[in-house]
Amino acid sequence: MFKENRLQNSMVRVIQILTIILLFTSCKSTKLITEKKAEKPDHFAIFQVKSLKAINLEEELTFADEVVLTYSLTAVDENNKVVQVANGSWGVESMKQRQVALGDKFKNIELQIPLKGKVLCSVILTEIDDYQKAQNMVKKINEFGGLGKIPTMFISLGELETPLAVVFASLQAAGIGLRAAEKFDQNDLLGQSTFDLNVLSLSNSQKMYPINLVFEGEHLKNKFKYELIYELKIIDKNPNR
Repeated sequence: MFKENRLQNSMVRVIQILTIILLFTSCKSTKLITEKKAEKPDHFAIFQVKSLKAINLEEELTFADEVVLTYSLTAVDENNKVVQVANGSWGVESMKQRQVALGDKFKNIELQIPLKGKVLCSVILTEIDDYQKAQNMVKKINEFGGLGKIPTMFISLGELETPLAVVFASLQAAGIGLRAAEKFDQNDLLGQSTFDLNVLSLSNSQKMYPINLVFEGEHLKNKFKYELIYELKIIDKNPNR
């Protein structure tokens, strides 16, 4: 009788231990599933040009600059690797002094924000010598380079030292090719800039990031000055989470 009671007590303890283990495992699995769902990236970045104004021109003899604005969104993961790109371009446009190109002329681009990384907004403004080639390149960029879901070659961001390099790498990753860099590199660079937004700095209150840039310099004793205004908008596609 004593042995039977002892055996029953042992079985009860085993059952209790197994029950605790099962409950702990179930809770842990539920927690992991919940965390995994919470980590799903639902934020998107949208790049939108508001205006480009020619204040002073580089070409004073012709009283107009033939310009191209090329821009890119680059998503970088926590390991500083480029994982996604989107590209857009505008031009070739003849800009006269005090002329303003408004936002409806520019193509918007967007991409998904990585979970633990950052988004780079890079712009380059160039004065064009070869109108036909530049026009074809702008058309190609807008047709094939505006897809933010195109996977890249996992370029290291550390290899890209300037906004110009970031845009070229983004074009190459999108399949535009090395010739894009060659063609733009032969033109006069009027200005370049990169704005980066870390995912950890995102807040529920701020959804718009307006950027005001002034590109100015001197080329062949001609002073030029352009003002570019663009906006980075953050969209949460799952606001009820």
